[in-house]
Amino acid sequence: MSITITPDTASGIGVTSDNIFASPAFRAIIGKEFRLQPVQIRLETSGQNTCIPAFCRSSLLGKKTVILGAGFDKTGHIPEVATDVYPHLVEQLGQELAQTGTDWLEIRTTAHIPCLRDESDKVELNVDIQPDIATVWDSLSTNTRKNIRRPLKHGFRAVIGKSASLLDEFYQLYRMSLHDIGSLPHPRQFFADLLAECSEYLEIFVGYMDNIPVVSSISFTSEDEIYGAWSGIHTDYKKHNVFLAMLWQMVEHCAASGRKTYNLGRSSAGSNPHQFKLKLANRSHKIYYYRLRTTAPAPAGSHLQDAASWLIRHTPEMVMDGLSRTLIHRFY
Repeated sequence: MSITITPDTASGIGVTSDNIFASPAFRAIIGKEFRLQPVQIRLETSGQNTCIPAFCRSSLLGKKTVILGAGFDKTGHIPEVATDVYPHLVEQLGQELAQTGTDWLEIRTTAHIPCLRDESDKVELNVDIQPDIATVWDSLSTNTRKNIRRPLKHGFRAVIGKSASLLDEFYQLYRMSLHDIGSLPHPRQFFADLLAECSEYLEIFVGYMDNIPVVSSISFTSEDEIYGAWSGIHTDYKKHNVFLAMLWQMVEHCAASGRKTYNLGRSSAGSNPHQFKLKLANRSHKIYYYRLRTTAPAPAGSHLQDAASWLIRHTPEMVMDGLSRTLIHRFY
C-alpha cells in the first residue's frame, strides 16, 4: 500500500466539473478563505488507486492536519466508494497518513463510521420533489401554507440571477443576519470570487417588499439539486414570513427547472433553524464529524517500564511486592 499527497495543480479557472464541490476553482477559494491547501491524495492498495480530494493545514507548532470536507462535507466526497467500504478506507488512510508526518485526520461526512466518536450535532434537511410539486405542497401543514401565502398577498416578489447588484443586496442582508445572531461573516470578496470563478454553479435569490430587499440566499446548482448555502434576512421583516416564502419559491424553482431536490443545508439538531426547516423538509440525514490522531502508536515498552523491570530484577522479592502495590496500576 502507498500514499501520495499532491497539491491541486491549478487555481481552477477554466476547469469544469459536474458539481461545485469537486470544482478546483471552488476548492481553491475555500482553501484561501480558511487558510488551507487543497490537495489530492492518491491511495494505492491491491493495485487499485483511490483519489481523495482533501485539504491540508499546518499549525504554528508544526502539527499537520488532513481534512476531508472543509467548509462543506461534500468537498470531501470520495467518488465511487460504497458506504460499507468507507470505514475501511478511512482506517487505511489514517494508517498511511501516519507515515507522512500527518498528526490528525478530520472528516465531515454523511457516512457513519462505527467505533469513532462523532463530534457534531449537524443534520442536513432536504425537500425532495416527488412525485411532483403539488404533492409536496399538499403535504405541508395548513399553517405553513398560510404563512407562505401571507407575504405574497402583501406584494412579496423575487429575482433570481447572478448580477453584481444582486450580490450587493445579498451581502447587505447576509451581514445583517449574522450580526443579529452574533456570528462572523465571510468578507464580500469571498462571494465575489465565487461569482467570478464559479458562476455556472451559483444563483442569487433576492426577495423584495415595498421595493426593499428583505431576504436573500446564494445557492449552489447542479443537474439534480439546488443547495441553499448562505442566506440573509432584513431584521425588520422577519415577522412577515419572508424567509419561509423564499424557501418555498426556491422549491418551486427547483421543480420548474427539472431538479429533484432543494437542499435546505445544515443545522444543529433541535435548534431553531432546524425546527424551522422541518416545516418544509421531507428528508434528513446526519452529518458526522470525526477527528482521528494519525501519528504512529508509542512502542509497547517505555523508559518507566524498563527502569521498573531493572529495579525488580535487582531487589528482593519483598521490595518487588511493594513496587507492585505502588505501580501495577500504571501498566494495564
